[in-house]
Amino acid sequence: MSQEQNEGQQVRFGSRFARMFGYVTPEDRSRWEQQRAQSKPNVNAIRQGAKSSLSSVMEFGERNIGAKLDAAHRVAAQQRFEESHDKVVNQRRDPNTRNIIESVDYEPKDDREEIEPDLEL
Repeated sequence: MSQEQNEGQQVRFGSRFARMFGYVTPEDRSRWEQQRAQSKPNVNAIRQGAKSSLSSVMEFGERNIGAKLDAAHRVAAQQRFEESHDKVVNQRRDPNTRNIIESVDYEPKDDREEIEPDLEL
């Protein structure tokens, strides 16, 4: 066996041995890129544009519906709060600037019912 044949066999064996352990050559990468490009489906630009616009319209609709639902929940919660609390407005006049300072407090309503006083003997 000549030395050139021996070196060729070692290179072939070495590259096969390296591939067994996951070594990737640039040729492998380029071959894989070509295979990926060939297997990628051709997508029409009009179809892709229509699909993206439709998805954005759907997303806008979902957000719009979600916002309306959230607003309805907030209004209902505010109404429940107003029904269960009394609004107390305090006004006072600032003597230096003659401004009226107004503060609003909410106190829980007293849900107890008044009972008529019993007649005492």
